[in-house]
Amino acid sequence: MRINFFIICLLNALILLSNDTPRVTREVEFGNMKLFLSKNVMNEIQKQVNALTSSPKYYQMKVDRMLLYFPVIERVLKEEGVPEDFKYLAIQESGLISDAVSSADAVGFWQFKDFTAREVGLRVDKRIDERKNIVASSRGAAKYLKRHNFLVDNWIYAMSAYQAGMGGARKYMNKSKYGDRKLEINSSTHWYVKKFIAHKIAFQDRVKDKHSQNLRLTEFNEGASKTLSQIAKQFDLDVDMVKTYNKWILYGEIPKNKNYTVLIPTYNKIKNKTISQIVPEIENDTHVKKIKIEKKIFPSKMLKALLDVDSKYLKYNGLTAIISGNSNNLNSLAAELEIPTNLFIKYNDIKPKDSIKPNTIYYLEKKKSKSKIGFHVVKKFETLWSISQKYAVRLNRLMIMNRINSNEKIDINRVLWLNAKRPKKIPIQYYKSEKNDEIAINKEIISSNTDIEDRSGKSEKTLHKSTLGKKKISEIKNIHTVVVGESLWSIAQKYNVSINDLKTFNKINENEVLYIGQDLYIFSTQKETPKSKKNNIYTVKEGDSFYSIANEHNMTVKELMILNKRINDIIFIGDKLKVSPN
Repeated sequence: MRINFFIICLLNALILLSNDTPRVTREVEFGNMKLFLSKNVMNEIQKQVNALTSSPKYYQMKVDRMLLYFPVIERVLKEEGVPEDFKYLAIQESGLISDAVSSADAVGFWQFKDFTAREVGLRVDKRIDERKNIVASSRGAAKYLKRHNFLVDNWIYAMSAYQAGMGGARKYMNKSKYGDRKLEINSSTHWYVKKFIAHKIAFQDRVKDKHSQNLRLTEFNEGASKTLSQIAKQFDLDVDMVKTYNKWILYGEIPKNKNYTVLIPTYNKIKNKTISQIVPEIENDTHVKKIKIEKKIFPSKMLKALLDVDSKYLKYNGLTAIISGNSNNLNSLAAELEIPTNLFIKYNDIKPKDSIKPNTIYYLEKKKSKSKIGFHVVKKFETLWSISQKYAVRLNRLMIMNRINSNEKIDINRVLWLNAKRPKKIPIQYYKSEKNDEIAINKEIISSNTDIEDRSGKSEKTLHKSTLGKKKISEIKNIHTVVVGESLWSIAQKYNVSINDLKTFNKINENEVLYIGQDLYIFSTQKETPKSKKNNIYTVKEGDSFYSIANEHNMTVKELMILNKRINDIIFIGDKLKVSPN
C-alpha cells in the first residue's frame, strides 16, 4: 500500500511538472518585504495555485485581462507609492472583470461597496460608477491600502485590513511586527493573505506574455462632454467594443467636473505594422481596388487569413475571427472570447437560440457593409448566412446588395454582389463552368480582356482560363479543397506528394498562405518513394522554437507536437524532432 501511495504521489508530481504549474517556494518577495512560508502553508498555497491554473482556458482568459489592465494598475500604484505587487489583488478580488458584483454587493475591479467607494473619492450614482473604471478604482484601492498601512507600517497587515477592516484584521496581527520587513506566513496567517500569495505565484510568470488577440488598452483623457459613440467614431472603432471596456459610464456624455479616463481598445504593432495593415498582398492587387464595377474579382476568391502562432485567431476582411470547436455553445464561446453574448450575437447575425456550428468562422468585431471582393458564385450547401460569414459582410447588407428578401432562396451558381448593390437593369446572373480537357488554375479570376455575350447581347467579363500546358486530366491525382486547420505539409502527407510539387503545380509563392475553400491540384512529378529517416529528423539549433521549426517545414505547431507526441512546446538545443511521419 505504501508503494502504491508513493507511485500515485510521484505521478501527480509529474503531471504538475508536465503542465508547467508554477511552484510555491519557501521565500516570497512582496513589495519591500520578504515572506517566509511554513511547510504546511506551502502545501496549502500550492493547492490553490493548482486550482487557479487547472483550466487552461479560464487561466488564459485571466492572463489576457491581466495583460490588458496591469499596465494601468502598475502606473497608478507607482504614483500612489503602493507596492506594485498589489496588482495581483485585483485578480483575486474580481478576476479583473469591470462589472463584477459580489454576494455582499461589492462592485468593480477592486470590489468596493458604494459607501466605501465614496470615502476614497469615487463617484457612484445612476450616471457614473467609477468602481468599474480601472484608473479611478485602482487609485481608490491604493488610498484605502495606504490608510491602513499608515497605522501598522506593514503591507501584509494592510492587505488583511482591506478585506476584513482594521477591527476584523487585528486578530491576525502581531504588534511587534509593525514596521518589520520580514514576516513568517503560517497557519495563523489570515486566509486572505495566503490566497493572495497563491494568485501572485500563479500569474507572476505571465506578466510579459503577449495578449492572445494582440490587444492593448490606451488611456484617453480628453473625452469630456463627449459620448462613447462620439469617441468610438473619433477612433474609427465599433461603439459596442468601446462600451465593453468603459462600463463605468452608464449613459450620456462624460462629465466635465473632473478627469475621467476612457479606455480605447487597439491592436499592438507587429514589426512596425498594425495587424490591420499586415493583410495578404492580394488586398493591394489592382484587380481588387474598387475602380469600376467591371474591374472587381469575379466570381469568388477568399482573402487569405492572417493566422497567429496557434492558428486560433485569424483575419477576414480586416476583422478578427475565430474558428469554432466541436463542442462550443453560444455562452461558452462568448465567455472564452471575453465578449458579451449580446455583442457576439449581433456581430455574427445569429439569434440567442441558435446553435454554434462546428469549424465555422465567427467574428469578434462588427462585420462590414461590403467586401473587398466583387462577386461570389453560390456553391452547394451554402446559405446567405454562411456566405456573409465567409466574407465578413453583414447579412442584411448582403441581402440589400442582391435585392433579396427574407423568404427568398438562393440557387446554386447564382452570382452574388459583395461590394455594391446590383443595379435594377442588370438581371440575376448565373455562372456555370465549361468542361475542358485542360485544367484551369486561376479559374476564379476575371480576365481583363475576355468577353462573352450574355442573354441580353451585352458583353460581360467572365473567367480567365489559364492552363497547365499539355498536362492532361489523367495525370491529375485529385483536386483537394482546403479546410480549416490544413497546411501544405498536411496535404502533402495526405496524398504522399512533395510540398515543392504542390507549390509548383498550384503556382503558390514561397510566403503565400492557404485559405479556406482553396482548390489545390494534386500532382507528383516523382515516383512515390519513401523518404529516408535522415531527412525526417530535425536537430534543434540555437534560436529555434516550435513555431519556427513548424513554419520551416510547412507544418502547424499542432501538427509538429502531435508528430513528436509532445504535450508542450519546450525544446532544447540538440533535441531531435520528427518533421515527417515517414
